[in-house]
Amino acid sequence: MATTRITDDELRRAARERIARLLKVSSDRISLDDAFGEDINASFVSDWKQNELDIILEDIRDVADKKVQSDLNSGATVIRTVGDYCELMVRCYRTKPKDVVRLLFA
Repeated sequence: MATTRITDDELRRAARERIARLLKVSSDRISLDDAFGEDINASFVSDWKQNELDIILEDIRDVADKKVQSDLNSGATVIRTVGDYCELMVRCYRTKPKDVVRLLFA
């Protein structure tokens, strides 16, 4: 069975839409330049429940391969903006496409 290749632009759009869904806003309100912790803040939740930024961090960990994990841990790769998140999803799709598709398109 042949699988359809998802383009980088489709991945970026789906990643941006994922963030919009988590924040419960229209994707039109999310800019690639929006910075986490500055332009995008988490809603208050108790210590026992994940907020939106916790979920985004979990997304990153879920799709990261060993190289990406190493780059994140060393500071070689830093996710500060929505655009950084989108580019990471494109990068991770190359090595873990099923995980990225499950996250962004499910």
